[in-house]
Amino acid sequence: MRYLLVLLLSFNVLAQLPNESVIQINGGKFSYYTNKSITQTSSLVERAIITIHGSVRNADTYFKSVWGLSKRLGVEDKTIVVSPHFKISGDQLLAGELRFSYEGWWIGNNSLDKTKTSSFAVIDFFIKLFSDQRLYPNLKELVITGHSAGGHLTQRLALGSVADIYSNHINIKYIVANPGTYAYLTNKRPVRGMNGIFEVPRNPGCAYNNYKYGMDNRNEYMSRFSVSDMTSNFVKRQVTYFLGEQDIGDVEQTCQAALQGPHRLARGINFKDHVDQDLPHNIHNKVIVPGVGHTQYGMYTSQLGQKLLFGL
Repeated sequence: MRYLLVLLLSFNVLAQLPNESVIQINGGKFSYYTNKSITQTSSLVERAIITIHGSVRNADTYFKSVWGLSKRLGVEDKTIVVSPHFKISGDQLLAGELRFSYEGWWIGNNSLDKTKTSSFAVIDFFIKLFSDQRLYPNLKELVITGHSAGGHLTQRLALGSVADIYSNHINIKYIVANPGTYAYLTNKRPVRGMNGIFEVPRNPGCAYNNYKYGMDNRNEYMSRFSVSDMTSNFVKRQVTYFLGEQDIGDVEQTCQAALQGPHRLARGINFKDHVDQDLPHNIHNKVIVPGVGHTQYGMYTSQLGQKLLFGL
């Protein structure tokens, strides 16, 4: 009976999936899913969640997972969920819609259309919108989270964005879920087989510290500030490295990526250790979900995921 109820609830959410919405950002169109109008004043909304899809760009799936969870927990009325849809040239595009390269949107590169809009600027747009107290007078918390490729985006956005300066009246959390790599803050990397030890690699065989893996040769968005300024902002942000205990399977194995660890779980643990050693005054956190691999649904709907997303 319990499984039938879960199935019926899942079907109900699926049946009511709203159409994609479209908004103008920097002169271009951008598509997203949401359960409420984002530009209509709402005194009910207390929590906003921006959930960012992976490389498959299945924004609808990510939206259904988090929106469905808000309904099951009975907090949908006071929660607004937004799932941005980053499209690439091969996708079905609206006239004048922002489009990105396959991996470019993961790391804040500019769009390929004439607007040249960074994917990070898109998320900044939503941050500023939810920070508008005229629209959301009672919004208390904003959660920005991405899984896999969306996790790439979330970690680097938390490093390079300053949009939260508009939001000092609300609590902002960045939940970085199972990305394949991280942007390191120094040129040190974990020493294989020596937990918690970091050194500058000898004869690494690749430009391992180039952005997206490090701070050299950063893109336009990430070059707006010095590494020192970005680091200062980063350590003061509430960042959670949200890792699946079983996320130890197939992942990028380029020279640059392999220097961060053998798989996603190890790379997440290593990066948190790196932050703790080099920036011990950080307020970051690490959460590992037992028995879960590379699945956004398993991560977000776990008890630990529910607590991070909704505080419940």
